[in-house]
Amino acid sequence: MLEDILLRHFSLYPRMEAQDAVKLIYQQEFGPEHMIRDSAKSLAILKQEMAALGEGPADEALYESIGNGLCRLNLRPCEKRGIPAEDINRLFLDAAKTVQGDEKRFWQGIRALQRLAEEDETPFDPVTLDLFLARYPRRATAVHHSEGYRQAYRPAYRIVAQKKVKDYLAARRNEGKK
Repeated sequence: MLEDILLRHFSLYPRMEAQDAVKLIYQQEFGPEHMIRDSAKSLAILKQEMAALGEGPADEALYESIGNGLCRLNLRPCEKRGIPAEDINRLFLDAAKTVQGDEKRFWQGIRALQRLAEEDETPFDPVTLDLFLARYPRRATAVHHSEGYRQAYRPAYRIVAQKKVKDYLAARRNEGKK
């Protein structure tokens, strides 16, 4: 359930801002489709990003569920495990092709976020969320992480299908046993 995902992320990332929560809802509904224009360019950007990763959270998980069968596949743990950029990009492209978002469900997610803010379950207050949403387009639109979130957590990930990641990791383990 989206509320559970949001609450988990608020717990993991207490410096989340309204913008970051809206980004999470957008990604949960629409996946990575807004980022794909050219698969070769996507890979080149990923390789550049991985070459410049630097330090991140010490306890960064390999992947984090965002709901709707999707997860954020974190690049630093991928690099530590030797997962090639080509494989990450393939998982990313696959998710972009298969996720079909729905505008109505997105706005239902926003209403759920507003309820959580009104119930004081978010790291930001309802007024801050209302101010952000007042400037947000009337059509679901991807946003970047807030500057505070970027500084605190240095996010570096790709949105992928969680089952595909699990299958991929199982296949890598099996190859290692041969």
